[in-house]
Amino acid sequence: LNPSSRLKGEKDWKKYETARCLHKVIDKIRADYRADFKHKEMRIRQRAVALYFIDKLALRAGNEKDEDEADTVGCCSLRYEHIKLHEELNGQPYVVEFDFLGKDSIRYQNSVSVPKRVFKNVKLFLKNKKENDDLFDRLNTSVLNQYLRELMDGLTAKVFRTYNASRTLEEQLERLTNPDDPPHAKLLAYNRANRAVAVLCNHQRSVPKSFAKSMENLQKKVQIPYNSSSYIADRCKT
Repeated sequence: LNPSSRLKGEKDWKKYETARCLHKVIDKIRADYRADFKHKEMRIRQRAVALYFIDKLALRAGNEKDEDEADTVGCCSLRYEHIKLHEELNGQPYVVEFDFLGKDSIRYQNSVSVPKRVFKNVKLFLKNKKENDDLFDRLNTSVLNQYLRELMDGLTAKVFRTYNASRTLEEQLERLTNPDDPPHAKLLAYNRANRAVAVLCNHQRSVPKSFAKSMENLQKKVQIPYNSSSYIADRCKT
């Protein structure tokens, strides 16, 4: 959709209004999934930990993969090889290290200190598993979103990402800006706040699909001697 189209505007408005509604119930949802870290049923424990990662790390749920896309994953489709656990790393306790390709084949690398209960659960989920095995073998995006819709109308894993990005921007602007600042200082603060959101959401420029072909053509040109007939003919075309 064109960013300036009415349909796109209405879609965005609905998205942010849903995120605003989440603000009213977020504390209870967080309390519930934290309590479920100790649940007797493994599927509920897995749902709780996945929801914690989606909420705290702004991870995508994992259902955005295109058919022609590389082996990309999200939270619910994380596998054994995407996770490393460290009892301590760089002075931080209970660190979970993530390394996987997310949407648009953008690499996600992050090492985060988590509550001890989350760390123990992830360790349990990985037990007796090997490469290509799912971390959350009793959970998928559909099941997670069905549970979330029971908590709030229209709530999906994606809404958490919108909510936390908006909250981060709001908090950063409040911290960085002053009403009496000149316009250029406010613009700088806004850009810095946006940068914080980009870091949270792992927003990076993806490599264009034509990149490999362009590099191949460039490499061929580099290898052609400047005094060759091929080089001269190519330059005449341009």
